[in-house]
Amino acid sequence: MLGPEYVGRRVAVRIRLDDPRPGRRFTDVTGELIEVGAEHWRVLPAAGAVVTIDVAAVVAARPIPPKPTPFSEILELERALAATWPALETERLGGWVLRYAEGFSRRANSVLAPTAPEGGLDAAVAAVEAWYGARGARPLFALSGPVTKRLDAELAARGWVAEAETAVMTRPIEEAAYEGEAVVDDVLGPELLEQLGRGAPSVAAAVLGSGPGRGYAQIQREGEDGALALAARGRGAVSGELVAITGIGTLPAFRRRGLGTEILRALEAWGAGAGARRAALQVEADNEAAIAMYRRLGYAERYRYHYRGPAAQALAAALRAGFALCSKAIFVALSSRP
Repeated sequence: MLGPEYVGRRVAVRIRLDDPRPGRRFTDVTGELIEVGAEHWRVLPAAGAVVTIDVAAVVAARPIPPKPTPFSEILELERALAATWPALETERLGGWVLRYAEGFSRRANSVLAPTAPEGGLDAAVAAVEAWYGARGARPLFALSGPVTKRLDAELAARGWVAEAETAVMTRPIEEAAYEGEAVVDDVLGPELLEQLGRGAPSVAAAVLGSGPGRGYAQIQREGEDGALALAARGRGAVSGELVAITGIGTLPAFRRRGLGTEILRALEAWGAGAGARRAALQVEADNEAAIAMYRRLGYAERYRYHYRGPAAQALAAALRAGFALCSKAIFVALSSRP
């Protein structure tokens, strides 16, 4: 039988029919397990509505390997996620999008390259290097799993190094009332900006945004000094039927109290109320504890992406070749997290 640890996994369930016909006593349901209860399970098939299963009618159930994520789904997710994390400056290069935000996050300072470059790879990479070089930044590509496999291999052959592998995890959500203590506002307040801004508040405020389609969840708790503190926080951003949830964090003094899960559930409910039907998280692949926790909360991994940029030696060669790169901006870009 299946337990809560299988939520978010693909499963096959055989069910005994209430009114069996000759030669047909059972039916099978295959899909993503989204809820496990004492009396009912809920499974979301790849095509169709959620199926509620009476546990008493289950004959057999087992986890099965996930189906490869279709390229179309990866491209759809990549574009939606990019829309929820806009750069300060963008420029199109054929099917590529060059993004720059003064070093605030890899996401907003990298090339989104879901298609083959126009005019050949040599010319396209040279254009990317020149564009980022003119801004004193390190050129960087965001490479979304199997969709960019060929480009990834070609950049690797040039000596560009991979970094910051990240898992994209999603779960279906439904509109429901949230009754916890987290409060969601559409304005990025100063205390929350301080926690999310990574030392660049003005740039962070522009990337993170405020207003319709942006939600900031927070939980205030009294600290040891008796003053209220922003104990836990997170950000939600809606693009179409997707809500991207980022920046979930809890101050050290308030950890291990379930506040992060409260923030997540509040943003899921807020996103569903804003029209989203799926929630997405991006988790660094080496954070195994967080990935396991999100799986328990119903999230399934859809694909992974990573970044690729020139190694330090290649970057130094570019400097010697005449790229006017600002050393301070290079340090910011190299130290920024995804």
